[in-house]
Amino acid sequence: MSNEKTNDTENTRDSRELCHWADQVAARIIKERGDLPLYTCASGITPSGTVHIGNFREIITVDLVVRALRARGKKVRFIYSWDDYDVFRKVPGNMPKPEELQKYLRYPITMVPDTFGRDENYARHHEVDIETQLPRVGIQPEFLYQASRYRSNRYAEGMKIAMQKRDVIKACLNEYRDDEHKMKDSDVYWPVAAFCCKCNKDETEIIDYDGEYGITYKCNSCGHIEKGDLRTSKEFKLGWRVDWPMRWNEEKVCFEPGGKDHISPGGSYDTAKLVSKRLYGWDAPVTMKYDFVKLKGVPGKMSSSKGKVISLVDALEVYQPEVLRYIFASNKVDHEFSISFDLDVITIYEAYDRTERLVWGLDEPKEKDEAKKEQLLLREKRLYELSQIDGMPKAMPYQVPFRLLTTLLQTYSGDVDAVIKSLGDVKPEQEETLRRRCACAWYWIRECAPEHAPDMCFSLRKEGKRAQLAEDMAAAVKKVLSDVVPQIDSFQTDKDCQQAIYTVATEMGLDAKQLFLALYTALIGKEQGPRLGSFMRIIGKERLEKLLSTVDGVSAEKLAQKSAAKKLTPAEIDQLPLAERFSRRVILKVSKIEKVEQHPGGSFLYILTLNTGDEEPRQIVSSIVQFYKPEELLGKNIVLVYNLKPANFRGVRSNGMLLAASDPTTEEDTCEVIFAPQFEPGTILEPEGFSVPDDVADMCFVKADKFAEMGLCTKGGFVELDGKKIGADGKFLSVEKYKDGKVK
Repeated sequence: MSNEKTNDTENTRDSRELCHWADQVAARIIKERGDLPLYTCASGITPSGTVHIGNFREIITVDLVVRALRARGKKVRFIYSWDDYDVFRKVPGNMPKPEELQKYLRYPITMVPDTFGRDENYARHHEVDIETQLPRVGIQPEFLYQASRYRSNRYAEGMKIAMQKRDVIKACLNEYRDDEHKMKDSDVYWPVAAFCCKCNKDETEIIDYDGEYGITYKCNSCGHIEKGDLRTSKEFKLGWRVDWPMRWNEEKVCFEPGGKDHISPGGSYDTAKLVSKRLYGWDAPVTMKYDFVKLKGVPGKMSSSKGKVISLVDALEVYQPEVLRYIFASNKVDHEFSISFDLDVITIYEAYDRTERLVWGLDEPKEKDEAKKEQLLLREKRLYELSQIDGMPKAMPYQVPFRLLTTLLQTYSGDVDAVIKSLGDVKPEQEETLRRRCACAWYWIRECAPEHAPDMCFSLRKEGKRAQLAEDMAAAVKKVLSDVVPQIDSFQTDKDCQQAIYTVATEMGLDAKQLFLALYTALIGKEQGPRLGSFMRIIGKERLEKLLSTVDGVSAEKLAQKSAAKKLTPAEIDQLPLAERFSRRVILKVSKIEKVEQHPGGSFLYILTLNTGDEEPRQIVSSIVQFYKPEELLGKNIVLVYNLKPANFRGVRSNGMLLAASDPTTEEDTCEVIFAPQFEPGTILEPEGFSVPDDVADMCFVKADKFAEMGLCTKGGFVELDGKKIGADGKFLSVEKYKDGKVK
């Protein structure tokens, strides 16, 4: 695939417009390398695990510089190397079937199987994951696969030069080492290594070299001895400190950034620079140091080998592509920053929106000095331009603040069509970008806000469920219904609506704050929510009439009883005895399996469609393929962890988890799905002696690790917790096979 393209319309750009740090780097490349017919910019990584958002910083850094070069009328080739002929050193924590992967340690990663069952090998799985996502953020490099290149003997001459000049390489490597760590003249050094052609492991040693293409090696793992030829054998590979500069020359690379651990003085870049010039006659590419990306509140560099990572897909769940690009483009590349998933998300969207308004002339900079104002506008315009997926939009995108959008989406239960209709003035050409923002806002309010901003989460009181308030407050709410709601569509501003509510409070001699609290309780069952004037106008007259007409005034005594049984905070729940804590935290709901499908991205995964007793079916992903055939599951009632925090499994959303028993006495995988034929779908199960909590409909998600800590088990054939059987109406869950086991 070629990525050599130029944008002729940008050849006449005013140099003042090219004021981003990427433009400065582009100018430096041209100055140092001269006027070339083609500028090759490079990036790459070993696909040893999930490619995380920290890795993405290098990719987008190169993309920004590529765009900056093209803005100066230069022809650019953007290559991305998959270093997939590297060795498989350890099993990341987020991979399925780790015991299977363990068998392939020390193999080249292209020879490790894809235990997800989707792609031809382990490396290709991780390559596909990022290759399919990069176009979403406007990045389309030319991908180079190093395993294929090495195994097709493309680098035979480069390896021969390295073998013949290994003493020169030793000198290069020693250049920045202290005396204690320098290699001695007598030390044997081979720049080429081999994967054993018999057992595929890299545990080999070179025992002879004929001075040209012939290399003899011995495998210390299986004992095999082989004489290979660099021109025909497939198992040879340069060590990375020589491989890197060899490929600079091979691809004629002019620019490649590096992490601060590589670009530090005397680091791997400095030694590679020497090797590139002394062995291959190629000046090392212009480089720049980029710092690491962290997660908000998580210290240290992210590592895909640890398994606890945020991928590009994860980030795009919360940030629309333009905003994600904006985050990286607006941060200096040599500064560390964090990708946030808490309330800072709102701040980031607000910053992007302000830049957009400045660019489209809806806002003016506060700077009074005209020269400084012009410079600021030029910087903001360039930042905005580089944040776009494919050039400047033809029309200004429709702006709705992220915080307001979360309110709209919750008010309309996630119905994006209804939200767009309620806005009333969205143009067809603005709809696609707005829908992307809606998807991100809905994901954030459902998946992130319950933990980081619970006060922002709400749902309108369901029809048929009446609200109870003190008698004086119920009377005040009815007056709001009669005096304010009929005018709701005629208010010109949110302040007008707010003032009308204040007037009701004044006329009835009530504290306005208490009336506001009563209205929130009547609308969403909480004591606070979105700014009330705006919120009521969003809800609209018709729904307000339904909600506020189903409010009952009750005595102080009854309210006191209700208050005593009010919902506890998570911290308070954590102090309760285990069974009570379970009842307050976990919803176990009997569900019927209506459909069983093979997951397209994992041979060990089923996608199950469930009847949970709700109006809409629910979908979960379950790794029970090796234990149950579809016909053994279809139509059966299982037990669902109904409020388990949703998760993505190879691109498919799983909204819960089925319960299964296992044998704790063996390390082998065991599984007995806990069927519940004695209960109807929708039945909520509790520990013996407990009834379903009144606030069950408002329970927050429970995380998988928190659920596991509860310690469900089987004992004497029954499912129990802390000595209490799990069931409902005097009937209890039971198992046939693992009668004294774990439940997961």
